[in-house]
Amino acid sequence: MVIIRILISIILISSGFILRADDDAEVSLRSKLKQLVVLREAVLKAETDEERLETNAEFLLFLRDALNHEESFKTNFDTIPKIGDLRSPDGYFRMLSWNIPLEDETNKYHCFIQYYDRKEKEYKLVELKKSYHKLKGETRRVFNEKDWYGALYYKIIPAKYKKGNRKRHYILLGWDGHNRYSSMKVIDVMIISPRGIRFGADLFDHPEDRNIKRFILEYQSDAAVSLKYDKHKKRIIFNQLVPSQPDLEGMQEFYIPLLEFDAFEWKKRKWRFVHDLDVRMDVREKPYNFPPEEQNSN
Repeated sequence: MVIIRILISIILISSGFILRADDDAEVSLRSKLKQLVVLREAVLKAETDEERLETNAEFLLFLRDALNHEESFKTNFDTIPKIGDLRSPDGYFRMLSWNIPLEDETNKYHCFIQYYDRKEKEYKLVELKKSYHKLKGETRRVFNEKDWYGALYYKIIPAKYKKGNRKRHYILLGWDGHNRYSSMKVIDVMIISPRGIRFGADLFDHPEDRNIKRFILEYQSDAAVSLKYDKHKKRIIFNQLVPSQPDLEGMQEFYIPLLEFDAFEWKKRKWRFVHDLDVRMDVREKPYNFPPEEQNSN
């Protein structure tokens, strides 16, 4: 809406920011970050989906511009409200992801990936696009940067790759506020290569779900399910899920967590499923539940 753009412009100008494109070279990255804070807050405070999505389009434009700044890769963007700014353990890439909560209690997701291409000696900026609300067979599909599953990522797990191989694998842990009834936690595989970015790979060995490209836990939306990485034992630990009542078997939106755990352990080039994991030695570790309560609220 035109009114929204006018209001945002007034806010930015009154804060001392110059928005004209021909003056962009004179605007510091620090100023760009301040602009992004204002715009992201405007997205979160918007009262309708129409306002929220249109303001987010402005935010996208400004964020893309900021990430094209020559110093952006070295700069943290964590001052922007409710946006995840993650860096891979090897320092090869950074990922910025965020969600837009919608009135029907689904979420729309956005993500930028930034990395340094050593062959071309320049930073690459990739915007992940699509983000699905409803999708069948998502555990067996391979996605790319133009056809992305959509999630908020909170952990990047390093993966080994052969020296000199330009194809790099990473494991991502993420959250998806699926709808008003259920949420999801996802273990996904991201591959960066000269051909682009791809999601999903045959790295999981699960006895009841063969040939999966990613692993997804779907559960009741108000439940707290833990999905975390134990770097010392190289395993991904998560709650076992059961229906809240026996007659709800198979209806994942009514599944709740037990205080019993399963895991995937990295062995022989696969993430291999382990049932009934003994985590008594790990009770000193606080389970990581994402996102925080305020992330789900409008």
